[in-house]
Amino acid sequence: MDPKSAIMLLVLVAAFGFFAYNIRLLIRLVTLGKKEDNRFDNIPERIKKVIIYVFGQRRLFKYRFAGIEHAMIFWGFVIITVGTVEMLISGVIPGFHVFPGTLGGIYELILDVVQALVLVAIAMGIINRLTIGRRREVNGPDAVVILGLIFGLMITAFLTTGAKIALAEASPAMLPVSGAFSGLYDGMSAGSTFFWKEFFWWFHVLIVLSFLNYLPYSKHSHVLTAVFNVFFQSLKPRGQLSKLDFEEIPEDLDHFGSSKVADFSWKDILDAYTCTECGRCTDNCPAWNTEKVLSPRDIVVKLRHYVSSEGKDILAGKPLEEQPDLPDTEWVTPDELWACTTCNACVEQCPLFIDQMGKIMDMRRFLTLEGRLSGTATRTLQKLQNNGNPWGFPEADRGSWLSEMEVPILGVSAENASEFDVIYWTGCFGGYDPRGQEVSKAIVTLLKIAGVNFAVMGPGETCTGDPARRLGEEALYQMLAVQNIETMNELKVKKILANCPHCFNTIKNEYPQFGGHYEVVHHTDFLLQLIQDGKLNPDAPIDEKITYHDSCYIGRYNNVYDSPREILKSIPGIDLVEMKRNRTKSFCCGAGGGKIWMEEEAPRVNWNRFDEAAEINPDTLATACYFCNTMFDDAARFKGKEEDIGIQDIAEILRRSVDGADASPPS
Repeated sequence: MDPKSAIMLLVLVAAFGFFAYNIRLLIRLVTLGKKEDNRFDNIPERIKKVIIYVFGQRRLFKYRFAGIEHAMIFWGFVIITVGTVEMLISGVIPGFHVFPGTLGGIYELILDVVQALVLVAIAMGIINRLTIGRRREVNGPDAVVILGLIFGLMITAFLTTGAKIALAEASPAMLPVSGAFSGLYDGMSAGSTFFWKEFFWWFHVLIVLSFLNYLPYSKHSHVLTAVFNVFFQSLKPRGQLSKLDFEEIPEDLDHFGSSKVADFSWKDILDAYTCTECGRCTDNCPAWNTEKVLSPRDIVVKLRHYVSSEGKDILAGKPLEEQPDLPDTEWVTPDELWACTTCNACVEQCPLFIDQMGKIMDMRRFLTLEGRLSGTATRTLQKLQNNGNPWGFPEADRGSWLSEMEVPILGVSAENASEFDVIYWTGCFGGYDPRGQEVSKAIVTLLKIAGVNFAVMGPGETCTGDPARRLGEEALYQMLAVQNIETMNELKVKKILANCPHCFNTIKNEYPQFGGHYEVVHHTDFLLQLIQDGKLNPDAPIDEKITYHDSCYIGRYNNVYDSPREILKSIPGIDLVEMKRNRTKSFCCGAGGGKIWMEEEAPRVNWNRFDEAAEINPDTLATACYFCNTMFDDAARFKGKEEDIGIQDIAEILRRSVDGADASPPS
């Protein structure tokens, strides 16, 4: 073995040995987390997602410029890695080629062009960092270091190959870009050219190995973890929070929820080490965009720093009781956690399927079950526990308006649900709130016009528990959920129509955790089907400009985007105009996550969204959610626009147009 090969072998052994040590440490830190649900189920679906979202880079293209830049670097490195492997092995085994002969020449041409494209992508990355990155407050040196290393790799590759061309060791015909670099060696002696070839070759090797060992310590560790993070993503419904099984919790456990390293799952920790700190989550966060302290990106980054700090001490034998709690420390503050509206925009935007919101909810559970919750929210939970609704109204008064509309009530005027095609779940707002009752009455009217055989549960309903679960009171949520499930099973309920997105999501996606399996349909889907079946005929024109607000819990959580719009399009005269942020990028109304029951500092989330709607100058802002209706009514009053912009549910608008209904707008 010649001296160069021997030195190269020693360098490779040292570099890859250090890399193996770092990877082992990373694996040990990740596995400090508690066990997760089965993440090896549905292997074909998981492989499909890796192909689409890692190799296809689909989510990155939501931001086209950044998506093109990242895809060029990603695919460039897929191709360049083959050449890098060849270079490293040839340093030990001279003359080694991955692709010999003609195939090797074709690969060298492709590699030469790809390396130039990566340089273009680096320039795009710098532009992106100076524009979008500045807005997202991406200010750390990490990205600069990585871009610098990539730039160094490309330049040293061109300088090395250019020297080979100058020494007639390679043909410029197949290396157009490197051929241009070979001109730098014009007039230089063969000995000097050889020296620079070797110098840049070794420089390239050192950058490669430095890059490799820098990755585990940087935000670019996603290069190592992205495939695994996407593969192991949750395949459960988006609207389903993790179940806290109180019966299986050890008796000596002194807290619930997530507060210490071992409380987070291994997937939570893998998420933390996969975060690229790109800021897409924060850029779309309603709390962040209304000057609150919450940044979903920072929550994940802080978890990574916390695990890196405490995890190494744990591996060294630090007792559990000596670990600081992640919430309520210098790492994460309660104000950050309580600012979340659970809109799921962060999860929707993350290219690597990191679940920022799940971590926030688990830490909320810790705070709530430790008794650290705001006064207004605490009172709401007390009313839920005592009266089964967030206002504390008597249970017997729920849906008192139903009798005047002669609607069959299960357990009162009807024995059970087997007599009916569908059971309409009115929810707490439809049961008690005067404005919510107007929406429910519109739905009941439409169902009657369409001849639907339906009933309601009336006083048999209690709150689904959504506010309790999102506020972190898991025990109360489970009590309410089990109560509803037992009641519905006793009444033989099979199919449920719900117009409250929170009720809809909870019954559809979360009740199955407790044995409640029902067919659940949102009212916009149901009403559209009635129109398509000819049972509802929206004939009366409504000559208004209308914009529709996508509710988070039927949109991002349950992918109901088209039905509300199709209903509006079916009504003659309506000019449907979209807000800038719509569908998956819709901006939250600010009510979710129990925030509707908590005081919010100005500027408020609902003001922000209402202002966006007002820019279009619509006659009506259409919703499909009680919560959104309430929040926009409040914003309209605050902005002095209640006479200019009407706030109506899709069902109310449809009722104005359908044959047999009052076609005049509400006063």
